[in-house]
Amino acid sequence: MSAADNDIDYDVFLTLSEDDMKEVGIMSFGARRRLSMVIKAANGAATKGYSQHDSSCSDDASITSDLDQPGSSSCQTSPRTTTRMAPSPHIVPSLPMKDNMPLPSKRFSLANWLPDQPGGDDLIQSLKNCVVVSSQQRIRLVKVAVTGLTETLGLYPTASDKTSLAREMVQMFPAVKDTTPGLEGHEHFYNNGSGFLEYKLKNSRMSLPQDKKKRKRRSRQELEVAAKSAKTVVAEDEEEPITPGDQEKVDWMRYSPPTGDNQKKHRDLFIDTFSFRRKIINGSPTITDVLCQFPRLQDMPELINLEFQLLYPDQCDNFISRWGRMKEQIILAGEGNASVLVQIQKFQPDDNRDLCALTALAFALHKSVVQVRGTSTSSSRENSLLFLVQSIPEGTDVEAAAKAKKPVYQQPFLLALGPARRPVQYFAVLDKVAVPCGTSLITAIDRLFKCHFVFNVHYSPALLHFWHFIAAFIYEVLDPHTVKPIIRSFASSVRAVEL
Repeated sequence: MSAADNDIDYDVFLTLSEDDMKEVGIMSFGARRRLSMVIKAANGAATKGYSQHDSSCSDDASITSDLDQPGSSSCQTSPRTTTRMAPSPHIVPSLPMKDNMPLPSKRFSLANWLPDQPGGDDLIQSLKNCVVVSSQQRIRLVKVAVTGLTETLGLYPTASDKTSLAREMVQMFPAVKDTTPGLEGHEHFYNNGSGFLEYKLKNSRMSLPQDKKKRKRRSRQELEVAAKSAKTVVAEDEEEPITPGDQEKVDWMRYSPPTGDNQKKHRDLFIDTFSFRRKIINGSPTITDVLCQFPRLQDMPELINLEFQLLYPDQCDNFISRWGRMKEQIILAGEGNASVLVQIQKFQPDDNRDLCALTALAFALHKSVVQVRGTSTSSSRENSLLFLVQSIPEGTDVEAAAKAKKPVYQQPFLLALGPARRPVQYFAVLDKVAVPCGTSLITAIDRLFKCHFVFNVHYSPALLHFWHFIAAFIYEVLDPHTVKPIIRSFASSVRAVEL
């Protein structure tokens, strides 16, 4: 509803209250407040300008009845009635404004901006016609959108402006929508200070001089002080005392090697001592310490699966049951990324499709810069795969290979015994201990993932996005709303693939 529809000319505009603005459809609080300030300023200027009798000639602000009389002078010294000339309702008059008075904010429209940009029409057509959006298309869209946003509103647009742009992007191009259940669909572009738009804006601000940045980089001393002040002392839960019966069970499992006759008893006692074992493991001992106290986790590796099942009874089998279909969706979604496509094309049709899909996932969600003990290091896509699986020739001493691993590989990873594309057996390397993981890559990946939870260890930084995808969208043990936008975006592309 416009001002013309309500016959609101300039004079009527100057009488509007905030309630009147609501009535004509201005529902934004900020917009009403800014308009009220403009009206107040205009009325104040009018009162000041016309409250005094002016003995001089007025150029265009007053007329008198004498002007219509022949021979009358255009300037008179005697008092007379002064009449204010109403401006045309189609002309917005220039109002005196104070320097610090906020003006109604500008609005950026991607729909108006995009067609005028080089290649804009081609981008529009490609996004409207595609089902699965490639990473190149998304990157290009974000780049053009942020360029228009900053040219219109500067390098520090408001959260409202960024949210409006994010919503407009998914409205214009439904294929780029974040289809994570429970979200509106625009959150991977911008939501509460994060998202692709915010990342691009931060990169754009990096070239600004330090004195032009709104948020100045803190010195090392300031960061150290902030870190110290952020530390809080958390009261430890009171440990439940181990009863003689519990201690007897733990000791029996520790000193009784598993045989065909007592394996069932091992599993039963393993379940009985679950709570005690979690208290010990949650105290952050090393994996070696855990295996020393609970050695059956090494020589009865199926207990790793049982421990995870006790932790997540409803999600334990999700990876095995869902991977068969999802691996093909991951491969097809990954083909939209040039770097991933190159890797996929290296696999022959009869090659290991599981390895092809895992490679595609690791490349699509590659984290090029990782933080290791407070230091930023770069990692190539090829090197990141070594944090997942490493091949050794058939006949190699597996225990010796595990002990000889490089110090950089701190988190659990797989050793594949035999040819890289067709290994004959897999082992999980935990600290420097090799734990059997079977002959199937998917069984091995399933056990490797569960080791992170069973032994309470972090994911490898180089594979953080890779594991978060698996945790959130396959196992469903991680809230998908908490993962990075790039992960949710790829998951949306995977769901869009129809087999």
